Amino acid sequence: MAVAAASGAMAAEDGNKVARDGLPEKYIKRIKQYQSALNKLDDSEQSKGIYRNSTLWGANYPKIRVCFFEGSQALREVVANVAKEWQAEDNSIRFDFGKPGKRRTCQPENGREMQIRVSFSQDGYWSQLGQNAVVFVDQKEATLNLGGFMNVSPDQLSDYEVGTIRHEFGHALGIEHEHQNPKGGCDNEYNWKLIYSYLEGPPNNWTKETIDWNLRQASGEDLQLTKFDKRSVMLYQFPPDFYKKGAKSKCFVAEPNSQISAGDRALAAQMYPANAASRLENFQENKEKFEAIWKKGDEATTKGVMFDAVKAFFDRPGTKDDPAEED
Repeated sequence: MAVAAASGAMAAEDGNKVARDGLPEKYIKRIKQYQSALNKLDDSEQSKGIYRNSTLWGANYPKIRVCFFEGSQALREVVANVAKEWQAEDNSIRFDFGKPGKRRTCQPENGREMQIRVSFSQDGYWSQLGQNAVVFVDQKEATLNLGGFMNVSPDQLSDYEVGTIRHEFGHALGIEHEHQNPKGGCDNEYNWKLIYSYLEGPPNNWTKETIDWNLRQASGEDLQLTKFDKRSVMLYQFPPDFYKKGAKSKCFVAEPNSQISAGDRALAAQMYPANAASRLENFQENKEKFEAIWKKGDEATTKGVMFDAVKAFFDRPGTKDDPAEED
């Protein structure tokens, strides 16, 4: 199963969905600037793991509010119903899309924080990772994009497109790509020269930085991990020639995974335990570890992080005292 801590897809002209997502470069640069500054405080593998875990929605977010910038109510309903498949009795994930038939429209001018802000009008499929959506992205900006979905009747979405909804909301919960799971070792399986050549061209047109962001193995100790899962909805499906061993590679799957796997669900329960006390305990532990690193910095180094990261990730108002709007 994937790592808890990256971002949806553009289809290639030959029909291969070679990359399910690509976060716009302006966000990658923004987040990497922050990560670089944090590494000046402590760049140990243990600290890198703590930094990644900070993107999880804390106990102060018992529900995650979602809004839409555009799209028909029928399309919004499909997205809401598919996304809520991540909710289960063994986890505390709860999405609030507003009332059925009246799914919430984004209104950034009202000053109310929306944690996930969905767009259908930008290029590609992508999502911010967990709390990055409220720390690095203005409320006027989308945090999850499903490009082209308004061009298809909601009841005619393909299995791949529905799977992409599941994939992107996995990212919105803080789950990284399965091929970035250190337990998978996919870094050593890839034909990197071919991958760079292919993904730098159309339709993806990605830079090397974007490719590395979406494919390179995650680093850090104490990451939220389960064993490598070939059935994960967070795993990219690539053509055989993207791997040194072709279709025999342990990371190769013949078809895109469109369903949330048992491994995906196990990780979701690990990240967001159903027991409120356990979730709060995990949150407090992550905060204490992060604060210990933050205190190592002097004024010069902490200024380089651009903001008080402890407050930004651990002291947000959240949604605990906010009544649900959904029936």
